[in-house]
Amino acid sequence: METKIRNSAWENQFYPGRVEALDALLERFFSSVEKITIDGEIIGLVVPHAGYEYSGQTAAAAYSLLKGRPFNSIIILAPSHTDLFSGVSLYYGDYYETPFGPIPVSHSLGEKLVKASKVVRYSDEGHRTDGRRAEHSLEVQLPFLQKVLSENFEILPLVFHDYSWDNCSSLGNGLADIFIPGETLIVASSDLYHGESYEQCVFSDDETIKGIIEFDAEMFNRQANSGMYMACGTGPITALMIAAQKLGAKDIQLIHRTNSADVTGRKGGWTVGYASLLFAKNVKE
Repeated sequence: METKIRNSAWENQFYPGRVEALDALLERFFSSVEKITIDGEIIGLVVPHAGYEYSGQTAAAAYSLLKGRPFNSIIILAPSHTDLFSGVSLYYGDYYETPFGPIPVSHSLGEKLVKASKVVRYSDEGHRTDGRRAEHSLEVQLPFLQKVLSENFEILPLVFHDYSWDNCSSLGNGLADIFIPGETLIVASSDLYHGESYEQCVFSDDETIKGIIEFDAEMFNRQANSGMYMACGTGPITALMIAAQKLGAKDIQLIHRTNSADVTGRKGGWTVGYASLLFAKNVKE
């Protein structure tokens, strides 16, 4: 059987394409993270997916929590910005590649999820790089994972556009069924506010983050789908919330937040909000 690899599509655009430059940038981000100690079981993270110059520090703050932890299966839930399709697309290939090298796709975990959730199917929708604008929201998470984890981890790459409660609920419950505590991690890829107002960005992100921390998945999904909250990864966040609650998570913690205006110092024009959040259980106060 021919090996199928999803080649990197956004190097030299969202992040450096040269290994040395990419490694140096990630080192700078991680060295600037304020140390946070989590004495508990990490179930999942919400992490932004913009260009590294904008959201990289916020992403690094979340991924720094994984250092020294033995995760070997990373389930990545990513929104599809351009491919519009039903259900949830699970990449059927063998590897996702970055400048750091290829990351194996867990076929064994994928088979379990397809059985556990009726909405998950093998497909290249949302994963394709040829003939259209390739999806970036999953790819940009990978170099961070390669930087903080051992070389032995696998990923389960899932992309979707259907943020209906039924689709998210089926996926979230399926994820909980295949989750192995201490070995599995769920990453929900999402940016927050997109628009022309810095003030509205701050207000909208306040409300969206509050909605996540309230930990009512159905309410969050309803409010986000109606426009009350703004997150391009509404579906991934909803599915993570469902799975985490079913797995016994009690603690949702805001790790870092910013927006493109605060990062660049230019408060005017198009603004995007970023936040990283932690879902955990058995956290000691």
